[in-house]
Amino acid sequence: MRKMMVIGASGVLGKLICIELIRVFDNQIKLIVTDYKNERGKQLANSLKNDVEFKYLDVNNIENVKQVIKNIDVVVVVLKQKNPTIQEVCMNNKILCVDVTPFYDFVEKVNIVNQMAENNDTGSIVMSGFFPGLSGLMVKKAVSNFDEIIEVNVGLLQNTNAQAGITGMLDMLKIVSQQVSFENKMIPGFTKKRKMYFANHLKEKELRLIHHSEKIVLQNQLAIHSINYWTCWNVNAFNTLVSFLRQIGFIEVIHKLNHTFLSQIVKHNPNKNENAFLTVEVKGIINNKEKVKIVSLSTFSDYHTTAMVTASLTKIAQQKKLQGVIYPFEVVHLDELLSEINCSNIVVEEFEK
Repeated sequence: MRKMMVIGASGVLGKLICIELIRVFDNQIKLIVTDYKNERGKQLANSLKNDVEFKYLDVNNIENVKQVIKNIDVVVVVLKQKNPTIQEVCMNNKILCVDVTPFYDFVEKVNIVNQMAENNDTGSIVMSGFFPGLSGLMVKKAVSNFDEIIEVNVGLLQNTNAQAGITGMLDMLKIVSQQVSFENKMIPGFTKKRKMYFANHLKEKELRLIHHSEKIVLQNQLAIHSINYWTCWNVNAFNTLVSFLRQIGFIEVIHKLNHTFLSQIVKHNPNKNENAFLTVEVKGIINNKEKVKIVSLSTFSDYHTTAMVTASLTKIAQQKKLQGVIYPFEVVHLDELLSEINCSNIVVEEFEK
């Protein structure tokens, strides 16, 4: 029975990943959860009701990390690190590591120790999840039939009722507040607009241009010269608010506020839907003709989809011999992953125009 550890398991996303690992492996794993708060970690382990073990882990204590992360088959990382300590320990111990980080500045640090992973015949997957992660798989599928790619646009329609928690909200606000490179110019994030099609919507939705770390990866790995990322929320008033907060510089202030205060603002209503939509639009040349291909995905929850992607990717990855730092689209194809996820509430449609 494979032993799997989830580091950062007590957060909203961490709990969902634990649930999904148990589901996709059909209870045939030994699951270990970690936390730097003993009581909280023990409560989580008990709540999962599948003989889950708890271990104390403080990511800032390197010796503690080395003591805890050993004799494990897979480690899933759901918390932020300044340096890839967990990855390095996993590499030294030949443990497959899967990280949901959405930020390229951290991925760069993991890439620095890539040789260590290769020397130890160990895989270290980064940017697992919905956006990035599933979005990259959708791009790879969408561009596959083109002889020449002119432009790729990736759009995320978010839900204000998303079960993202404080961390998820702060991550997305950080992303939308960053400057964006567009047509060889640097412009403020979340200002330039365009419309895109989304599944289950009669009209195109207006989105705003953002900087996204996956762009750098796809430009390098898939040789896509022009790729842009866009997002908006399903409530126009909220988009206006976010834009205003970015203009006055308040998003930077929000990151410094007390999380108790923020929890009063970020509310998830379990009785309301949290549907999210992701679209990849490719313009290019096929058989000497200009074509536009669209791959659009609808899901019941972006956060739960991140958990499903991560758990299913983990199952597929541990069956393959992976070496070095790798991205989800280098491990699996979109259709293979969706088949493993096996969720009727995640639907993909494709068409050309």
